Amino acid sequence: MTTRVAVVGDETGGATDAVRDAGGSVVDPSDADVVAALGEDALLDAAADPSAPLLPVGAGREYGGVARPDLEAALASLATGDFAVVDRPTLAVDAPGVSARALADVTLVTTEPAKISEFDVDAGDRGVGSVRADGVVAATPTGSRGYATDAGGPRLEPGVSAVAVVPISPFSVDRTNWVVSPPLSVTVARDETGVELHVDGRVQETVAVDESAELTWGEPLPVAVVPATPHPPRVD
Repeated sequence: MTTRVAVVGDETGGATDAVRDAGGSVVDPSDADVVAALGEDALLDAAADPSAPLLPVGAGREYGGVARPDLEAALASLATGDFAVVDRPTLAVDAPGVSARALADVTLVTTEPAKISEFDVDAGDRGVGSVRADGVVAATPTGSRGYATDAGGPRLEPGVSAVAVVPISPFSVDRTNWVVSPPLSVTVARDETGVELHVDGRVQETVAVDESAELTWGEPLPVAVVPATPHPPRVD
């Protein structure tokens, strides 16, 4: 059986040739059995409304997948049907003027460097904590290997049904972060400058005092796993 493969992103010409050389059929994403997304932007665009399982290629450490040098071998695996599909958890994000889905993380951050605000974190009807910081990032197990790790947060195993909530450059020297299960909310309790909402690194809207980003589990994202990457994303 011929696998129908779509390739999205920049510089796809060589990639589509590799699919055909391996015996696969190159099609549009809407008709594909699997989609190879070349680069982070292509992955996030495709993940917004996926038509088939996605293979991240050169998309960054938090998204797993394969590196660019392994692209040809990965495409050959897709073309021959030698891949599995796993579900990655996502977060549904609701805030004033925003309805989005995050594969990696959701961040509330001040618009000016070194300017702090105060943020309240709640899980359901339970107050988790309050922190004065440059911002707060809430990361899925996938995203816990990216910006959240750089901010000092824990790395979550892929199967953990929880989110890492990590302050960014907190004012207190007593560094605190949390691992909680959605639903959860992050509220701007006080601002000394503007606060922006970012979803997977992309700016969405400005969030005012007393406004919140509400996070629940979203629809899982199907991700293709080729033999070179049996356990994405990497733990180290």
